[in-house]
Amino acid sequence: MRGTEWTTDGLLAFVDKMAKYHDAGKLPFALHLPGGNEEQLIDIFANINEGDYVLSTHRNWYHALLHGLPPEEVEQKILDARSMFMFDRERNFYTSAIIGGPVAIAVGIAWALKRKGSDQKVWCFLGDGTEDTGHFAEAVRYVNGFDLPCTFVIEDDSMAVDASKESRWGTDKDCCWPDCVVRYHYTKSWPHIRTGNFADLKVMKSTMKTDEEYFPLLPKRKYLGSASINYAPLGMKFKEAVTQGMTELGDEGAIFIGYSIIPGDAMGTLKDVPDDQKIETPVAENLMVGLAIGMSFEGFKPVVYFERHDFMLVAADAIGNHVDKIERISHGEFKCPVVFKTVVDDGGLFYSGPTHSQNFTNVFKELVDFPVLYPETPEEALEMYRYAKDSDGPVMIVESKKFH
Repeated sequence: MRGTEWTTDGLLAFVDKMAKYHDAGKLPFALHLPGGNEEQLIDIFANINEGDYVLSTHRNWYHALLHGLPPEEVEQKILDARSMFMFDRERNFYTSAIIGGPVAIAVGIAWALKRKGSDQKVWCFLGDGTEDTGHFAEAVRYVNGFDLPCTFVIEDDSMAVDASKESRWGTDKDCCWPDCVVRYHYTKSWPHIRTGNFADLKVMKSTMKTDEEYFPLLPKRKYLGSASINYAPLGMKFKEAVTQGMTELGDEGAIFIGYSIIPGDAMGTLKDVPDDQKIETPVAENLMVGLAIGMSFEGFKPVVYFERHDFMLVAADAIGNHVDKIERISHGEFKCPVVFKTVVDDGGLFYSGPTHSQNFTNVFKELVDFPVLYPETPEEALEMYRYAKDSDGPVMIVESKKFH
């Protein structure tokens, strides 16, 4: 059923059925029941077309049903512990249980659709708790500034979990946003999480499966080049090899994202890449990664450039919670072939101090399951970037300035 076929009574009946499952002990995991906003959402989804993207939150059941996911499919996913992880690649339905998670991704999808000249639009739903975040402010400013086909819908119950807007900000007045943001007010008819009733713990324990049963682990992508390849000397310096890797990615249509990539060509390594394949971003690292994720959903190969590792800590949310997890939590429906081109200072000439010379290579190796590679020769650098170019998953490459 599409959104126009649902009624308030139909939506309420679906939630009531799930609530009974919960109270009977059949849903022994986190879930967030929607309610109180049936009429508002039916009206909004009357304007959402088939093929448009809908990005949602941990409270996504109504959005999924109204966007056309079959109720029996939504029900089964809820029973399979996927209440907060509702995905449908065919219908362009994406969720994130991380506060502020989808907003930058929505921007990237919208950028890609505009680049393609598509008539599709992006609709990103969020609560007023997400509205509190800097991630949201960056995303709104970017969509508004570049006139991207994205609408943010704030579902405002004036609560972040159990904290009122006034207790969080000292006032309950709404913020003023550009026209790409719409808002409706409602009162939740269920607690923030679960139903408020405790089921029999024995039943819950007998129903509960393991993490890997709910979300099977993916085969790890492993780079074996340095162990399996007998490198022929390239006859070029390290920076020249990196530049060659960037040129080859550019020839394949990759989009390069970051700051200092047009007026600086990423320390000269993008000099042979056309400017229309470069996006000079604001200093908004989480937005940069979200842009890349969203673009990758539409078939682009994004390369995100970070000129220092310490700047990347702001993007660690998007890298660790999204880039690294998307394929697994969506059961393979969404892939994220993003390349991270990162640079670390070695503390030598032009030393930048304790913050700007940090190297978090090992930290990122612990944080993510995708390859984090550290080339030490020109041959390794070019081969690793060629591997990243052909990979269908994310790859991070760390360039040390001492080799440049």
